[in-house]
Amino acid sequence: MFYSFATNWLIVGLVLSALELVVPGVYLIWFGFAGFAMSIIMCFTEMAVTTQLIYFALISAVFALIGWYTYRVIMQKTQTPREYRNLNNSAEQYVGMTVTVTQDTEDNNTKVKIGDTYWLAYSEKNLKKGDTAKVTGVRDNLILVIE
Repeated sequence: MFYSFATNWLIVGLVLSALELVVPGVYLIWFGFAGFAMSIIMCFTEMAVTTQLIYFALISAVFALIGWYTYRVIMQKTQTPREYRNLNNSAEQYVGMTVTVTQDTEDNNTKVKIGDTYWLAYSEKNLKKGDTAKVTGVRDNLILVIE
């Protein structure tokens, strides 16, 4: 009798663990671990089905908390360093940089030179060719807002 319940819980653990491979997210594995734990418990003790379900719920909650804590620690360790956050957004990399204006401001639009590239820029001030300005932000991922 003990082994039939133990086998059933082992199957529940295997099914939940296998579903982890198919279902998006990373949470079913913890319930699978609870199923494995119930299988081990049922090898050594006998209890009613409702008691088993209560134990499974409690063990699942414990494993879910372990999983939440584990993923929280992993996510904190794998955050992108501040200097690499704008790696694929080249316009954002220039915020705070001083640039040279290459065209007079016309309707608040101008061009600036950054390195060997010319960028469209937006400015509230009238800037003349050759002035220097500071990049304060990015609009539409292409136009630099300058002061």
